[in-house]
Amino acid sequence: GLTIILIASAWFTYQAKTADVQNIKSTLQTKTVIYDRKNEEAGTLYGQKGTYVTLDKISPQIQNAVLSTEDRTFYSNWGFSIKGILRSFVNLIIHHGQITGGGSTITQQLAKNTLLTQQQSYLRKAQELFLAIQLTKVYSKSDILTMYLNNAYFGNGVWGVEDASEKYFGKHASELDASEGATIAAMLRSPSYYNPIDNMQHAVDRRNLILGLMVDNDKLTQSEAATAKSETLTLKDNYTDGNANKYPYFFD
Repeated sequence: GLTIILIASAWFTYQAKTADVQNIKSTLQTKTVIYDRKNEEAGTLYGQKGTYVTLDKISPQIQNAVLSTEDRTFYSNWGFSIKGILRSFVNLIIHHGQITGGGSTITQQLAKNTLLTQQQSYLRKAQELFLAIQLTKVYSKSDILTMYLNNAYFGNGVWGVEDASEKYFGKHASELDASEGATIAAMLRSPSYYNPIDNMQHAVDRRNLILGLMVDNDKLTQSEAATAKSETLTLKDNYTDGNANKYPYFFD
């Protein structure tokens, strides 16, 4: 049994080290400018689906909401959480061997979203774990959080926190307050179920839950959370996929 575990660990470690981990950041940041036949700018394409912004352009309220919800030990863990792994095993038993979501750190989610498929299997979970460790060796925590927030899906065809902030609140990601930041974080669980355009009450309920988690995680005071919970979500859609609207045949 121990020999099999050692061989499997060696194989997953080798796979992680030979994966294209080093190029994730540069790929996500790559911006290609497209010109039309008159040599006028037709639009831009990023290596990912949304507009890429640096961490200093993302509101601390978004960051704190996401960390409080998805991965409280993010800045101190090695890309994985022992508690999360144990929770996955418990879920495995409860669901009679069926693999369910959850239990993954932000780094594991980044590995899954950029290097793996969304398939739920024992093999994929193991790959995700070893890739997360490799990501932690290659990148700083700030880099990992930045890539994760730029690569996440937020419903209604929008990827990344910058475009999500424009889509739902008509603001840059740097401008969001605690209420809005918690609403953005809420969508990570299920973009279709928790986005405020399609399901305002679900969005508000989960926003309030996350604001409570931010208090538990010492990111907000009770008073600040109460104020944020009382805030009415004002939706404003400033997001335009300018590339597709102006020259749709270039960007299909």
